[in-house]
Amino acid sequence: MPAQSPPAKRNQAHAEMLEAALARPGIHEAMEVYRNWLEKDQGLNPYRSVTQNPVRVTTTNSSNIS
Repeated sequence: MPAQSPPAKRNQAHAEMLEAALARPGIHEAMEVYRNWLEKDQGLNPYRSVTQNPVRVTTTNSSNIS
């Protein structure tokens, strides 16, 4: 059997950890709450983008070249 590449090993380890976590009571429900929160939180991104403090730009019509 050929050796797995590091990304494949990480994916397999991730899948095993996720399966073990989902077997524990309450984890599935907690993940569902987090997914719902994340969806609602991302809905606020347009509001956040328009309420940020604007960047101050300073311009001049002269130069101080020596």
